[in-house]
Amino acid sequence: MRPDGTRESLGSWPTRSEAERALVRAEADQLRGEWEPTPDDPGTVGEWADRWLAGAHHLKPTTRSGHMSMLRAHVLPRWGSVPVTAVRRGDVVTWVGQLVQDGCKPDVVRRAVATLRMTLTGAMDGGMLTVNPAAAIPLPRPPRHNVRPLTVAQVEALAAAIEHPALRVGGNGASVGRRERPDLALAVRLAAYTGLRAGELWALRRRDLDSACRTLRVRESLAEVGGHLVFGATKTGVIRAVTWPASLDDAISRHMSTRPPDPDALVFASGSGAPTRHRAFSARHFRPALAAAGLPPTTRWHDLRHTHASLLIAMGAHPKAIQERLGHSSITVTLGTYGHLFPGVGDELAQGLDALIVTTRGHGEGTQITTAPSSEPKNAI
Repeated sequence: MRPDGTRESLGSWPTRSEAERALVRAEADQLRGEWEPTPDDPGTVGEWADRWLAGAHHLKPTTRSGHMSMLRAHVLPRWGSVPVTAVRRGDVVTWVGQLVQDGCKPDVVRRAVATLRMTLTGAMDGGMLTVNPAAAIPLPRPPRHNVRPLTVAQVEALAAAIEHPALRVGGNGASVGRRERPDLALAVRLAAYTGLRAGELWALRRRDLDSACRTLRVRESLAEVGGHLVFGATKTGVIRAVTWPASLDDAISRHMSTRPPDPDALVFASGSGAPTRHRAFSARHFRPALAAAGLPPTTRWHDLRHTHASLLIAMGAHPKAIQERLGHSSITVTLGTYGHLFPGVGDELAQGLDALIVTTRGHGEGTQITTAPSSEPKNAI
């Protein structure tokens, strides 16, 4: 029985008993939901998408949610009912052009094509395709995101503004004070001076802080998926240790004295101990503080992470050290994001070559750099 309810042939069998056993196995597969495609019925893109997601246990919840969103919004409306063997490269290229024409951003187009490509890779693994028609498709180039680091003075102004919220006007016109938030001021400073991602910061627990070594152990990340908060691995799946500056010692000590002694207690949480929802925090605290600190409204929380990187670069930190501290998957990511912030080395290289040339000429004009003579005979193989 196919997923659409129609019957399919199970083939010919030499004896009745063998045919009955094949039928029993097919019915068992159907009850378990384990539809198996055949050359006569290779399955549609929609069926293979379900099969791929069901087996993709390695995907993080946020990644899975992103693929499901791409399937619903862009992939299945065009390809859901199309047999995988009927997908043609030229049709995929046309589809990409239509997405661009419809106003989809380059990042969205690239994610949609990636979702289709991975779905069809499953069909290849299942023996239904020999090549992936969604592979190596020309895609719109994503715009380069401008890195907008803050200065230390701006970070401190933002922390002060979020710690001491502006008065608001009550219903009778009276000014109503807001509770001071030294905990959120500490969150701002930790983001800027350790470079943790938002999800990593909100997932910190008491056991992750080592005050003796001034170290944060970044073990997990907190994300909001479909309205639910989910704890999971870090973006790269790697646990790392990040030290904090000594100037934060007092603030961290005061804040942790207000937190429960349980090692699993969250470092930053609501009054009831619930995890922080980053979107709600941004709307309620971060955005209003930007205006109070005189920062552009386009400033993002993630810019605090960029700020940390820029501060490390200004101090002359090696790119490899920056990669490990920020938790990038490779140094290529670090250089691709922050390469333009590193001081130019062209002048230094030219000066070094100049010194070499002058030194060499000082030993006499016509000096040549030669290789050491080989001990092997000239005709040796």
